[in-house]
Amino acid sequence: MASPIRKLRRDLGEAINELVRHTAVEIMNDLAEKGPKWTGDLRDSYVAIPEGKGASGRTGGGFPYSINDIPKLSTDLSEIRRVTKLNIANTQPYAVYALDLEEGVFRGDRKGNFPIGKVVESGVRDSIPGFRGAVSSGEGEATSTAPLDWYRDYLKGGKMKKAIARGVKIGFKG
Repeated sequence: MASPIRKLRRDLGEAINELVRHTAVEIMNDLAEKGPKWTGDLRDSYVAIPEGKGASGRTGGGFPYSINDIPKLSTDLSEIRRVTKLNIANTQPYAVYALDLEEGVFRGDRKGNFPIGKVVESGVRDSIPGFRGAVSSGEGEATSTAPLDWYRDYLKGGKMKKAIARGVKIGFKG
């Protein structure tokens, strides 16, 4: 029979696991909603990957994400010490450009293809190579479905903190 302390530790580990998973869902859905949406491939490619010694498992799904898209972490005390975090990543090879983390070269002519997301800026690309969201008004075919630096603004502008708070609140209710 498990001691009350051991049971409390296991229950606490399970509660923390659920809080982390719900928080990951909130962040992944936020990133999918706030990021660029040309075809929908980027927004459907967020994954949560456990990292640390002994970490394994990776799940994914598509937008909108649910708790089933997030791997369960071990609640065993020795495993909790080794798996240190859940890393949210995007599996698309062009994610660094879509997140405005690296400059790239973008096609100017879409040949009648239109984005599934709302266009926030169209006109001319500010520079080639350049950042995805660096589009100025004027005559041109450059189109952006998310503002320049949307990802950095999400991380530093308080939106990620709000997603974490929502995830914790949902996790406590569950």
